[in-house]
Amino acid sequence: MTLMTMPIFFASNALYPVNAFPPALQAVSMGNPLTHLVNGIRYFAIGDRFQAIGIQYFTTPVELLISFSVLVIFALAMFGLAWWRFQKAVVI
Repeated sequence: MTLMTMPIFFASNALYPVNAFPPALQAVSMGNPLTHLVNGIRYFAIGDRFQAIGIQYFTTPVELLISFSVLVIFALAMFGLAWWRFQKAVVI
């Protein structure tokens, strides 16, 4: 399980700002659902402005709505995948 979760965790913005990533990893990070979850948690826990490593960060309601939308789409896709796989399951 750690083999899957650690790359997802380190490719998110949970530890480092996305701006500090190389361009290829920035693209991976924006597709990472954990990045969008951390955006929402930061917004509701810290507020729309915070400072990290000397850089001021702002979160707009539009960015928050985009993050929420990505999370809803991801959840629906995973539910659909699980539903499809369980429909094919054979119970003996």
